[in-house]
Amino acid sequence: MARVLLIAYEGREKDSGKVFDKVEEEEPYAVILGEDSLLPGLAEALEEMKEGEEREIELPPEKAFGPRNKDLIVIIPEKEFRKRGITPVPGLIIEADGRPGRVLSVSGGRVQVDFNHELAGKTVIYKVKVLAELKDVEEIAEALFRRYMRTKLDGVVYKDGILEVVYQPTDAKDKNMQKLLYVATLLKTIPDLKEVRITERYVRKEAKENSE
Repeated sequence: MARVLLIAYEGREKDSGKVFDKVEEEEPYAVILGEDSLLPGLAEALEEMKEGEEREIELPPEKAFGPRNKDLIVIIPEKEFRKRGITPVPGLIIEADGRPGRVLSVSGGRVQVDFNHELAGKTVIYKVKVLAELKDVEEIAEALFRRYMRTKLDGVVYKDGILEVVYQPTDAKDKNMQKLLYVATLLKTIPDLKEVRITERYVRKEAKENSE
């Protein structure tokens, strides 16, 4: 079974010290080594780390968000933005062909857009701590549920290769895609898992208040 770690971390730019990503210990992130798309340098460090260990690691661009690619800085006619009802200004974040980009300049009907990751070409520093290594199936199921579903979990029970998950939806948003990703990740991560049963539990408001 793949190693599943609960981690907390802080990522910041080396030069500016600006924090660009942070996960607190109170709400740790469940990461599956060898499966998740992690920065190369971060993945290498986590492979070596043990439960309770904390490290500060410096990642050069090639082990972080990659070098800047000049081919990803393109010129787009301003009229293309106008067709979509967009007024391009420097700093504006847009999306084209599913890729986010940042407007660099607007001049003479031409818009220069940078499709590089905003941290491309930069050295970053991560302070990361392994809070726990999860080996129990129910613990893994709970941690991954928090990662994908972000709603109230009533409980999980694992027996004879069957995992039963019960939760209360907290909003009207469609979570079918997250649910499918959750189940697919469980089946891939836990070799002995044969079946996943997910039950949505709805409680009448008055009954819920009385039970409390």
